Amino acid sequence: MTSMFSRAGAGLLALLVATSGAGQTVGELLPAWQRGGLDIHHINTGEGAAAFFVLPDGTTLLVDCGDGAEIARAPRYKSPRKPDESRMPGEWVARYLQKVQPGGTSAPVDFLVISHFHPDHMGGVPELLRHVTVRTVLDRGWPDYGAPLPFAGPLAPRYRAALRDQVDHHQATIERFRAGAADQIRLRHTPADFPGFSVRNLAVNGEAWTGVGTEVRARFPAGQKIDENPHSAAFRLTYGTFDYFTGGDIPGSSPDPAQPAWTDMESAIAWATGPVDVAVLNHHGNADASTPFFLSVLQPRVCIAQVWAAKQLDPVTLARLQSDRIYPGPRDLFATNGLWAGRAEHLIELLGEAQARAHLEKLNALAATQGHCVVRVAPGGARYQVLVLDDSDESLRIRSIHGPYASR
Repeated sequence: MTSMFSRAGAGLLALLVATSGAGQTVGELLPAWQRGGLDIHHINTGEGAAAFFVLPDGTTLLVDCGDGAEIARAPRYKSPRKPDESRMPGEWVARYLQKVQPGGTSAPVDFLVISHFHPDHMGGVPELLRHVTVRTVLDRGWPDYGAPLPFAGPLAPRYRAALRDQVDHHQATIERFRAGAADQIRLRHTPADFPGFSVRNLAVNGEAWTGVGTEVRARFPAGQKIDENPHSAAFRLTYGTFDYFTGGDIPGSSPDPAQPAWTDMESAIAWATGPVDVAVLNHHGNADASTPFFLSVLQPRVCIAQVWAAKQLDPVTLARLQSDRIYPGPRDLFATNGLWAGRAEHLIELLGEAQARAHLEKLNALAATQGHCVVRVAPGGARYQVLVLDDSDESLRIRSIHGPYASR
């Protein structure tokens, strides 16, 4: 089967863009966000997920801030911290935000969304909030962090104390993320100037938006207790004809007959989500997510994997993404982390020599395998690019340019 990843095509388009006077050139620093545009920075600290949005009127949104220090894995299984080990991931994210904040280094983050309570998604929040302030926090557990799944463990008191500090000293508001809502994440400054912008909450705590008004349907049977991932918050962002999906670690259908079918949150929200231009791969590209049905409905042109562990992207997931039998047309895949010392050896242990070498070859053929991935959407939303930035320092220097892509 012919690979659907257009590395050569992306490289040619990148060269055309780099020489077209568009203000974005390989080797140069990332140009500042411009009013009317939409920037989505997928920040690589090597320790989990973090994505910072600068919305068309300058409203800002951070989704997750991971720190994998408390995840018990062999060093070779986890990627190294980026840019280096001198600071904690929460501080690295804060410093990145301060460089791209449209309101200046001391500007607050308008919205902080925590997809779910796993350390690779929210372990860096206490450190982050020592360096930046937020106006509104949305998570799945406020106010009591009890039903449907209690949030406990060593991270819980630190996280809740950090939120209390923001409320007490910076007048922040905390809300529970609501499936079906279209008014929680919104433009704060001049919304009337951008009527084509919206964010729809798709799922959280096992509730899935039906696609009708704000109606939701409960996916989990009453009284059932399962793990954290299916409780993840998911949303779809729309700007003109551009659509973007992110869903934390929501899983899809499992081939394991012992796994309850109702943990499949991907299928529950797929039709309501519909086709998108850019999708963040659920659960970092692990095999339990980005299932054939889900991909066949969303059909993303660009996929972004926020990678911190050796088996991300999983060979099964990568095969799905390469298959034109799941959905037709070209697609480009970006991973925030490529190869690091020990990863190849660990993959050989997991997969065996032949399969690991074949998988590594496929990973090296992705559109980009290392760096901060910035989706830059043009004013109005009709087209976008992906700019990959150097993550070895804080320069925000452009390593590669991909696109322009036409929004659907």
